[in-house]
Amino acid sequence: MRIDVVMPTWNSNGPYFEIVIKRIVDNIPINKFILVDRYSTDGTVDVVKKLIPSKKLIIIQTSADLALARAIGIKHVSTEIFAFTDSDVLLPRNLNIEELCKILKLDKRIGALSLPLCASRKRVANIMQIRRVLKRYGNVSDPEIIKHGLFRLTSGDLFFALLRRDAVQDWHPPHTLSALEIFSLTQHILAKGYLWIELAEPCLYHLKELRYGTGIRRYIKQGLWTGSNVHLIKIRQKHFFLEVFSRLFGGTLKSILSRDPMGTLNNAFFRIGYLIGYLSRTRYRVWIR
Repeated sequence: MRIDVVMPTWNSNGPYFEIVIKRIVDNIPINKFILVDRYSTDGTVDVVKKLIPSKKLIIIQTSADLALARAIGIKHVSTEIFAFTDSDVLLPRNLNIEELCKILKLDKRIGALSLPLCASRKRVANIMQIRRVLKRYGNVSDPEIIKHGLFRLTSGDLFFALLRRDAVQDWHPPHTLSALEIFSLTQHILAKGYLWIELAEPCLYHLKELRYGTGIRRYIKQGLWTGSNVHLIKIRQKHFFLEVFSRLFGGTLKSILSRDPMGTLNNAFFRIGYLIGYLSRTRYRVWIR
């Protein structure tokens, strides 16, 4: 079966971008490739035009922030199941899209299915939540299920995800939201009674470090950007602070146990930036590319 693919971009033409697009072409039976581009000036659109046949390509250029850009892409989707993929994520070779789509087709309660990053393969809900949900939905076994996680702050990942069009076509995010739009979309899907599952494998390669580096400055900047968008999704203040400190403690403990001192520093500086961004309201709302 062929599916639509939606990719938001903004000056995304890094040294790896052609490889990312080629891997999509090689692995996904594309119906339409929907590029939602924020007037890139670095040749992003030209690369996509070179690698995607024109009859399969829809290009939308807009100044919309990330959440609205995703919503615009959804409006152009025509297939029952479609994919969101980021411009800095490399799909694994020989990705079996048909098998993944079959999961959504067989269980109509699943609204979204995402793949993890190879570097993290993080747990997306705590053990008790997983057990409760598995007890209720016994035939969904291996995937980890997101169901209103810690302080209702749990969200899925959109590095690469398959989504049911009916679950998201009426999503109307805040137009100025440029981070945490995944949280907004996840909660919309869950509120409609669907599940969001994340498989343990296959996993994805996140190439962000090739562009922004892995230093402390990057983690602070990412924290500022994320924290400045919290107000737009109306998370309660007490929940925000609980989430910050619990994840700071949990991330530090995990880094100590795994003997990863840089992980401790990166987690700490991201949370510091996150807190400053939140206290600064929307000052750092947009990450300039």
